[in-house]
Amino acid sequence: MKRRERGLLVLNIAVLSLSHCFAEPASTNSWLDSSRQLVYVLADDWDSPAGVLTAFEKGSHGWSMVMSEIPVTLGRKGLGLGLGLHDSNLSGPPKREGDKKAPAGVFPLEFSFGTKGKVLQGKSLFPYRKTSAMHFWVDDSASAFYNQWVELSDGSIRKDWKSAETLRRKDGIYDLVIVVGHNRGEVVPGRGSAIFLHSWLGPGVPTIGCTAMDPGHLKTLWQWLDSQRYPVLVQGPRDLVCSFPLPEGGSASIKRFLQP
Repeated sequence: MKRRERGLLVLNIAVLSLSHCFAEPASTNSWLDSSRQLVYVLADDWDSPAGVLTAFEKGSHGWSMVMSEIPVTLGRKGLGLGLGLHDSNLSGPPKREGDKKAPAGVFPLEFSFGTKGKVLQGKSLFPYRKTSAMHFWVDDSASAFYNQWVELSDGSIRKDWKSAETLRRKDGIYDLVIVVGHNRGEVVPGRGSAIFLHSWLGPGVPTIGCTAMDPGHLKTLWQWLDSQRYPVLVQGPRDLVCSFPLPEGGSASIKRFLQP
């Protein structure tokens, strides 16, 4: 092959790669049309137990970065394709219950919980529930309450599960938690439960399926979240995240973040 032809081939490959990463925005009725707060978590590949978090918000002049490249830890065995707002036909290893993988895809951030009566002074813009020793999140796939918050003192709940996540933990990682809407629409048994953003046990310490970070960064993220702005988590290996469409209206800052 001649040198000029080789050069053109390399250029064409580069253009195709960029066009794959920076897909066109979805047309209508998608999470892109609704969300004004996007939280991106990028990992190197499907097996990575760590990544970086960057958050963006949409204002009158388009999208801007509000948190930049915060280190996070992921599942001990990396990532698996979860169930959320993204296309169900995406390619990747599926997220399963107990696989020690964090879910990859696009997910709404639903609400928060923790041990404090008030996390902030003044009015919170993101729903928050205080936990007690009676609160659990069911991870038994055979239960009618699979992937749901339950309160044992609720007389209408008949305990039919053999295992559940304790929401009042002694190690402090659940002092403040943001619930990720993975497998929460039509709940599919066995596809993963109790997926949260929470504090890590220490820098570089992976989780069994959640996304964890420094407590200070977690609180900053929580303070910024606004349920009226439909916050969304976009998480996965770089190649997968780059295949998702970008939001309209000044997405240059997001493009720069996704640039390899």
